Amino acid sequence: MTTHTVDPVLCMALFVSDASQTSNLDNSAIRDTATGTLDRLGPDECYARAAEVFGDHPELAVGRMAWARETCSRAMTLAAV
Repeated sequence: MTTHTVDPVLCMALFVSDASQTSNLDNSAIRDTATGTLDRLGPDECYARAAEVFGDHPELAVGRMAWARETCSRAMTLAAV
């Protein structure tokens, strides 16, 4: 199994974005969503919003963070190839 390092700020931006875990976004849409959210909110606001979700709904946040990390890793790794 290969592990790819992905910018955690981009993962956090995807986590707090409006992207749905159930939609089948392609890798380009994932990259655009993560970078667009980061550009719009900035890293501090992305982390603040994520902290709020983990505080208010930890049972949902864990699964969404796993999805964001996996999805972001796939999308960013394929962009680097």
